[in-house]
Amino acid sequence: MHLSASQITKKFAHRTIVNNVDLTIKVGEVVTIFGPNGAGKTTLIKILSTLLRPTSGKLEFEGIDAFEDYAQVRSKLGIIIHEHLAYPTLTAFENLKFFGQMYGVEQLETCCKTLLTEVGLQRFSHEPLHIFSRGMTQRFMIARALLHCPSILLLDEPFSGLDAAAKQFVQERIAQEQQNGKGILITTHNTDLGYHVGTRFLFMIDGELETVAHKDGISGEALMQKYEERLIKTTP
Repeated sequence: MHLSASQITKKFAHRTIVNNVDLTIKVGEVVTIFGPNGAGKTTLIKILSTLLRPTSGKLEFEGIDAFEDYAQVRSKLGIIIHEHLAYPTLTAFENLKFFGQMYGVEQLETCCKTLLTEVGLQRFSHEPLHIFSRGMTQRFMIARALLHCPSILLLDEPFSGLDAAAKQFVQERIAQEQQNGKGILITTHNTDLGYHVGTRFLFMIDGELETVAHKDGISGEALMQKYEERLIKTTP
C-alpha cells in the first residue's frame, strides 16, 4: 500500500507555499522531511491528509483519488498536526470513543482503554483534554491517530515542545509502528531525532521538496552538515 502525491502545488493569493511536489510513502518506511519554519511542511501534511485541497496536483491512495473519495482515504490515514483534531472539553476516553464510532471500530471500549494504556494515559482517561500538558496531548494524539488501524501515519513536527521522556516515547512508538508495517511520514527541523527514526530523508525549502538520501547512504553527521549547508544557501 502507498500514498502518492503528484505535482502538488498550493498557492495562497500570489504566494506559492508548496511547489510542484512529488512524493510517495510506502508501508514499512519512515520518510523524514527536514525544513525550517515556513518551508511549507505543515501545508503539505494537511494536503496529504486531505484536510486541505491543493491548487493543483493529484493525491492517490492505492489508485483511489484522495480528494474525490476522501472519506475512504482518511480511514487509511492516521494524522498528528498541531491542531488537536479533538474536543478539549471531552475526556480522552470520550474523544476516542466518539472518533471510534465514526470509523466503525470494533470492540470500541476495549480498544480505547488499550490504546490509552499503551500511550501511558490510563490514569487520565477520564480527564478533559484541556488540562493536558503538551506531552500528554501528544500521547493522546498518537492514540487517536492509531485508533482505526491506519496504513499510513502523517506526523507534523511530532517532537516539538516535548520533554526528553516524551520525545523518547514518540521515537519508540514510531519504530514500533514501522515494525507493524505502517508507512510513516514525519516533518521536523530536528536532524538528530529525524535521522534516528527515519529510513529516507528529504529537505523542504521554500515549498520545494528535495531528495537527499536513504539511511544506509548517509551518516547522521553528514546529514546534519548537508542540511546546515542547504539552509545557508537559502539565507538572504
